[in-house]
Amino acid sequence: MFINREKELAYLRKLMNSGKFEMVVVYGRRRVGKTALLKQFCHDMESIFFVCDEVNEKMMLRNFSEVVLEHFGQKDTLSSFESWEKAIRFVASQAKEKRLLLIIDEYPYLANASSYFPSLLQRLIDHELLETRLYLVLCGSSVSFMESEVLGSRSPLFGRRTAQMRVEPFTYREASLFFPELSNEEKIIAYGILGGIPQYLQKWNQHLPYKENIANNFLDTSAYLYAEPRFLLRQELREPSLYNTIIESIAQGATRLNEISTRVGEPNDKTAKYIATLLNLNILGREVPVTEKNTSRKAIYYIRDNLFKFWYTFVFPNLSLIETGMTEELLNKKIADGLSKYLGLAFENICREYLSHKSVRGELPFRIMKLGKWWGNNPATKKEEEIDLLGLGDSQVIIGECKWTNARVGVGELERLREKGSNIACQERIFVIFSKRGFTADLEELAARDASVYLVTLDDLFA
Repeated sequence: MFINREKELAYLRKLMNSGKFEMVVVYGRRRVGKTALLKQFCHDMESIFFVCDEVNEKMMLRNFSEVVLEHFGQKDTLSSFESWEKAIRFVASQAKEKRLLLIIDEYPYLANASSYFPSLLQRLIDHELLETRLYLVLCGSSVSFMESEVLGSRSPLFGRRTAQMRVEPFTYREASLFFPELSNEEKIIAYGILGGIPQYLQKWNQHLPYKENIANNFLDTSAYLYAEPRFLLRQELREPSLYNTIIESIAQGATRLNEISTRVGEPNDKTAKYIATLLNLNILGREVPVTEKNTSRKAIYYIRDNLFKFWYTFVFPNLSLIETGMTEELLNKKIADGLSKYLGLAFENICREYLSHKSVRGELPFRIMKLGKWWGNNPATKKEEEIDLLGLGDSQVIIGECKWTNARVGVGELERLREKGSNIACQERIFVIFSKRGFTADLEELAARDASVYLVTLDDLFA
């Protein structure tokens, strides 16, 4: 099932129509849908699609030769290419007069098997390929490798690309297209647990209750998602044990470096290095109060990926219960008790996406220049306050509260939000409240009279 990616497809097709040599670098984390995107792109055009594997150079070249020669109907008349140079030159010779698309998927495996290949490709581009109509796509799942060894300034291929595309997980709006029959609340539950990875979204059965989906996908030891985070960490990292401990400590509430270091029992400098790796893999994120510089010491760390967050919150700490078959107790007690709080944080990120989307479309009173959370000391109460969402404009701010509760939000919540907002110096304040269950009549009446108050329901989020 292929859903969305219209923007990415349009850009790839635009380059296809240039008629000249193109080298496009496509990358993104595993399971994000790069291969599906490229298969959809090349569906109705002449193309060679080669998927690299973890084999030695000789086998890799033999496999590539078979794919290329079969494409041109010469598998029975020509033998395997003797070298990568001859193989690429043969493909280029077929693109002298006509457009030819060559996709090399999982390119890092090729570069690792043939360490000289990047330099060879650089030389061929400079002296031969630029005169052809070849459209070359290098695709990879190792984000760090693609950014350093293909796009990086020290790479032989630096400056040879004509375009690059980082394929990102779906937004909550895009992910909701997988679940046309779910209510908006159920869509948020599914997205809050799975995130925006297409392969995970396809595992959710929209005809079953969410509890049954959790049980089927996470509490069954043979289920695909039960082992997925551990599998991904082993693919990317040599020593997953400390990484596991760091991610779990963040899932259980340790957000600052010293808190995480204390939980894992390691010094700050060692913990910081491991965190940096997880940041680079986009498993973790780092955030400072939105009014602070990025170098602020007030930084907190969070689990960026929803599936990882759910897994390390509810599955990893309870592996022994799952392995011994005590899943009913886990589902109906620990997960049931903690899910609302968990989804509250996921809801905040959805509300942030909503505001960002509205700002880009010019549908807010002003353009948001910077959007995030805020926390800091309140001089009046001498306590630390937290604002879920703070959007900064030139002289105005948007102050947002996100309520994932089963009660309607009333005027009292607005007054508390105004009190929090008094800590933020600005000329104009806009207050936005997001609510799972809607609002009381008196708050709706107040908002109708006050242009500085916006109320957002679940229906609004998906409108």
